[in-house]
Amino acid sequence: MKVPTGGGPLHWCSQIVVGLYRSVVLAALTVVMPAIGVAVGWGGSIFTRSWSDDLTASWPIEALVALGETLMVMLWVSAALWMTHLLTSKALTKAARRLAERWLGLRIEVTYRTAQPVTRMATGFWWDGYEYHKSEREARRRAKLNARSHDPQLHWDGLWTVIAGVSVLPVAALPLLGLVGGAYLTVTPGLRGYGVAMIVAGLVAAPFAWRILGPLAVRFLGSAPRFRLGRRVEELEAIRADLTQTQSAELERIERNLHDGAQARLVAMGMSMQAAEHLVDANPAAAKEILAEARASSAAALAELRSLVRGINPPVLSERGLVDAVRAMALDAPVEVTVTSTVPSRPERPVEAAVYFAVAELLANVAKHAHAHSVSVELAYAARTLTATVTDDGIGGAAAAEGSGLAGIERRMTAFDGRLDIDSPPGGPTRVTVAVPCALS
Repeated sequence: MKVPTGGGPLHWCSQIVVGLYRSVVLAALTVVMPAIGVAVGWGGSIFTRSWSDDLTASWPIEALVALGETLMVMLWVSAALWMTHLLTSKALTKAARRLAERWLGLRIEVTYRTAQPVTRMATGFWWDGYEYHKSEREARRRAKLNARSHDPQLHWDGLWTVIAGVSVLPVAALPLLGLVGGAYLTVTPGLRGYGVAMIVAGLVAAPFAWRILGPLAVRFLGSAPRFRLGRRVEELEAIRADLTQTQSAELERIERNLHDGAQARLVAMGMSMQAAEHLVDANPAAAKEILAEARASSAAALAELRSLVRGINPPVLSERGLVDAVRAMALDAPVEVTVTSTVPSRPERPVEAAVYFAVAELLANVAKHAHAHSVSVELAYAARTLTATVTDDGIGGAAAAEGSGLAGIERRMTAFDGRLDIDSPPGGPTRVTVAVPCALS
């Protein structure tokens, strides 16, 4: 049921009806655990109390008997709740997630542990990941049972059913109790006024009582903490692997550039100067020509070294910051690039370097693949987040496919808890945003 918008009595009546409906649904979803616990506790108490009805003994003995009966009832209640949890928690929690998405727009996705594949061993027995079995059927059955009993997400769902039973259920049931109790009091002589007051209170509470689902859903309907930690570990391992590969590739590039460029020129310079040394007395003119060529080679080697250093750590980035470094990079771009910025001061150095090289790679991608005529780079800072948005008028269709440059940028931004947003419909334009949380200096 959807809550109508607008105002007036009709709107409030609709909200009351919808609120009552949602309260009934929530109460039905969250009453299972409390109902089982109360029923087993009540029946167990009556049953165990019958054991000592005719007991005549001193008070210490009676106290020990009462304690034993209480512990027995607690054991029965625990066993009943555990079995109920294994049988119903997953279904009830899935239903609660659907309601949270439909009523509150909260999309909560979780992952449950699947059964281990069974394997037939050379001995003829079947291995389910935990123990051996004589038949494949028994191994598969036990694999499913083990997956369920060792699933952190299922146990987290069980925690939700318990917490909801003592929090969501009482609040969601208030409007219903107000209506039922008020109806009873109105037919009781002398209590009609109290009954009307309870009915009115129940109707007033109806549009609001079910909303307790919101904060508790955010806290307890998501992934189990162990799963969240596991996913974060996987993300960090992927980031580490990517950074290791990037570092290795960068070292190889530096080594190759030094070997093929500056090193080769320096070796040639040494040989030229040695030749000039032998010719300086016999043929001074030839020695001067060789020295002039060596001087030109030294200038070229110095230019290559400076270019290599700029690729590792651009001086303009260190000296003047991200904004001026991006503007300097835009001047050398093969397409027209416009840079605008509302960043008031410099971010942290690691973040600054990461965003700079991300923008550099995005501009390189535009030059290679986008067939664009113009590009704009917007640098902004808001809500403690630095963003760099690169927009081009190219052909579009960009995506962070596995192994692509965009996927590499996305993984590197994840190392800073950042993100990469891509909007690139076929035909363009393409808009790629890099966002990294950080503090400014």
